[in-house]
Amino acid sequence: MLTIRDIAAKAGVSVSTASRALNNNPRISAATRKRIQALATAEGYRPNYNAKNLTSGEANAVGVVFPTSDRNSTDNPFYIDILRGINTELMKRQYVLSVAISKTADALLENVKSMVAQGKIKRFVLLYVHQNDPVAAFLRDKHLHFVTIGEPVDGTHDYFVDNDNLEAGIGGAGYLLDQLAVKHPVFVESGHDWGYERQRRQGYERVAAQFNVEPLTCKLSDIEYAQSFIKHHPEIDGIMATDDFNAIEFYRLVREQYAVSHFPVVSYNHSLPTGLTDADLHSVNLFPEKMGSATVSLLFGDRQTGDANAPKQIRIPYEIK
Repeated sequence: MLTIRDIAAKAGVSVSTASRALNNNPRISAATRKRIQALATAEGYRPNYNAKNLTSGEANAVGVVFPTSDRNSTDNPFYIDILRGINTELMKRQYVLSVAISKTADALLENVKSMVAQGKIKRFVLLYVHQNDPVAAFLRDKHLHFVTIGEPVDGTHDYFVDNDNLEAGIGGAGYLLDQLAVKHPVFVESGHDWGYERQRRQGYERVAAQFNVEPLTCKLSDIEYAQSFIKHHPEIDGIMATDDFNAIEFYRLVREQYAVSHFPVVSYNHSLPTGLTDADLHSVNLFPEKMGSATVSLLFGDRQTGDANAPKQIRIPYEIK
C-alpha cells in the first residue's frame, strides 16, 4: 500500500513537507503543493484517514442533521439536492457525510452527542433552524463548527446559508396575483411554524395588500381543518404554498370538493416531476444544490482562515418558472 513516505521519497521532500502539501498548508509554496498533489494523484495515493484522525482528533466526516418531522425528510428531493451539493464539495476535501435523523428532539440531540464523542466529528450542517434548538445550543457550547440552512431566529450569530425568503414570498405572490390573475388566493403552510414559512407568508401578505385582496392562510397540520377551510371558502381560485408537497396536498383536497382543473398554483423547491398533477403549477427554484455547496464553503473556508471580515452568511437567489 502506497504511504505518504513513498510520496515524500518520490517527490524528494521530507514526510512533513509532503503531508503539509497534501493538506494545502499555506506554509508550503503553491508550486510545491501543486507538484506533490499531482504526483500523489498520478500514483493513486489515498491518505490513511485512521492515522490522520488519531493525529488531529477529528474525523474526516461532517455531520448533517435533519429536522425532526412527521414526514420523512430524507424522501424530500429538496434535501436530497442539498446533500448532493454538500457531498460534491466534501469529496474535494476528502471528507464524507454522516447523517443524524431522529423523530424526537431528545433522540436527535443524543445522536449528535454520540457523533461528537464517539465519532470525533467536529463540523456539522443543520438542515433547519429552530428557536432554542438544543442541537445548535450543544454545538455552540462545545465550540464546534456548524452552519445552518436557514437564517437564525433567536438572535444568535451562527453561520448560515439561506434564500431571501421574504423576497421569494413577494415574488411568488406577485406572480400568482399578477401573471396568473388570481383574485382569491390562499397561502398554505405546514404546522411547524418554520422561519422560512413565516417570511414567505409576510411577502404574500404584502402583495395581497397591494392588490387589495384578502390574505387567506391555511395550515395543513390538520386535514379535517383544511377540508373545513376549503368548504367555507369556495371562492378560492389560486394557491400559494410553502413547498410543492403542501401545494399538491391542498390542491388534492380542493379537488375532492370542487370540480377544478388547471388550477393556478405557486409553490417552492421545484421538486416534483413534470406531469404529476393537472394543476397549473409554477414552482420557485431555490437552487438547493448550490445551498449545499455554500454550506461547505462556510464550514471550511472562512472558519479555517480566521478572517474576521469573512462572510458569516450566503444568500442564494431564486427563480420562478
